Amino acid sequence: MQNQFIIETFETKLGNMTLKVNDYFLHSKYNPILEADRFAENHYEPHHIHILFGYGLGYIVDSLKEKFKYNEPLIIIDPLFDDSLLEVQAEHSEKGLDKFLYNSKYINKLDNIIDNIKSVDFQNTFKIICSPNYEKLFPEFYLQILKKVKDIQKSNMVNEVTIFSYSEIWQKNFSENLISLFEDRNLVKLEQAYSCPVIIASGGPSLTKQLPLLKKIQDNVIIIVAGSTINSVLHYGIEPDYVASIDGAEVSYDQFRELELNGSKLFYSVFNHPGIRKKFGNRGYAFTANSDKAIHRYLTEKIGLNLPTIVGGGSIAQYAYSLAQYISSGPIALIGQDLAYTNNQTHAANNKQAEHIEESWKKSDNMFTVDGFDGEAVWTSSVFNSMRITFEQMIENYPPKNIVFNCTEGGVRLKGFEQKSFKDFCEEYVQEELPKKVKRIEDHAYKVSPDEWGKLKELLEAELEDYVQIIKYLSKGLTALENNGSNTVFNNKTLKKLNKVDKEIANRFSKVQMDFIVTPITLEVLKGFLEKENETATEKYTRVFNQTKTLYSKLLEATKKSKIYTENVVKRIGNEKLIK
Repeated sequence: MQNQFIIETFETKLGNMTLKVNDYFLHSKYNPILEADRFAENHYEPHHIHILFGYGLGYIVDSLKEKFKYNEPLIIIDPLFDDSLLEVQAEHSEKGLDKFLYNSKYINKLDNIIDNIKSVDFQNTFKIICSPNYEKLFPEFYLQILKKVKDIQKSNMVNEVTIFSYSEIWQKNFSENLISLFEDRNLVKLEQAYSCPVIIASGGPSLTKQLPLLKKIQDNVIIIVAGSTINSVLHYGIEPDYVASIDGAEVSYDQFRELELNGSKLFYSVFNHPGIRKKFGNRGYAFTANSDKAIHRYLTEKIGLNLPTIVGGGSIAQYAYSLAQYISSGPIALIGQDLAYTNNQTHAANNKQAEHIEESWKKSDNMFTVDGFDGEAVWTSSVFNSMRITFEQMIENYPPKNIVFNCTEGGVRLKGFEQKSFKDFCEEYVQEELPKKVKRIEDHAYKVSPDEWGKLKELLEAELEDYVQIIKYLSKGLTALENNGSNTVFNNKTLKKLNKVDKEIANRFSKVQMDFIVTPITLEVLKGFLEKENETATEKYTRVFNQTKTLYSKLLEATKKSKIYTENVVKRIGNEKLIK
């Protein structure tokens, strides 16, 4: 990168060094430290992830870190950085900087670096700072960064809205699925069970034109359909080998409600709608999502149920993509993965969710254009674009061992995937003269003994007592807040009671599983009550009081619901599995 520039260093009158690149000074010629302090003062934003484009000699980095009041993360991007500045890098690394990016090739990793910042109160809040003259030296790269951060913001917002909308449903589904999960632990038997090609059929508009060829080759490939896509392929006379589903809402179950499925098997997540599972008889394989670490730990350590962890995101097609690699060593083709409104349609024909997009819709803030499969611009949305970003992150972070192609022939261009027509894929990889694939693998359901059911019932009954204690202590905490007797300070008696409440509920929460329903509460409480600069003692008291009251109140409501869900599971085990 530096070969394109003339880089010069000069000593200022005050004895500091400054940097000049071509005709541009990156720091003051007179007092770079004072300039950096003023620059940082003007650009610091409390409780934000700060992304600094332009490291230079590090003056701005030092000044920003001095301004930070709430341990804000700092990410630095500088295409100029090379070995000649490694000593400066080492100096600043010792001061606790979070991440460095030095070259344009790292721009695609920005999503991952932000994902690894664990402070949830910074999740969607970004402050992009361009150091002086860097936008003149690297105009296109700077625009890349702005677009990338905008995409990340939109994706994070979509994910957060999903969490707030579905958390309670997911918690209820998890409890209702627990009996099925206990029986459907055989996904491990399918690990690399196949060597033939795998076709992942999603419900995008372009799927319709691929169905004739899919029907022709169906006996020589494994077909995995994503969720509601089942209706489109069944209508065309294709019954897939596997259906993948992470759909938790009732409207998702409506896609399956009237179906008669005799041969297809189900891959499903722990929070999938339990009604969907019932449509597949004993042909179910359960998995945990890679993002649900607490759920996996609970099932493994407490229940003794070690389900495979599958990488995915907000779309079931992403889990299907990972499942295809899990079950087969053969090449993989994505079809119907439009993630765009191809031909002004939302879905393929015969999908119950299919709609026609009116031209007026394209004027909304939620719709915009991106590069398409054929190189032309296509219309997409924030939700679809979030899914595109996740696909591109997946192939970057988890390079596939299989040969993988995007054969959608419509919709968005997926970076990192080779674009190939479905016809060309089939001609190259699907050999009809070879023996047909093995479709049936026996012993779908794990045979749970009465003793195992009895132990599970005992574990859940013990959890019910933990729920009772959590409810009791949260109620005590709320009473202690109301009886504090001051509008400016917590008295010692109140603090002791609150400390005891926090200790007890932390202990009890570690023994139950409420991760789905608690996550949005945590987000709301951490992000909704951020400390203000220069707040008074009264303002601080009011903020902490309201934060604590909100936390306790919402946890109390969530615990009561989770207790009911667990009671229902205990009753079902007794009535359905332990009848003598």
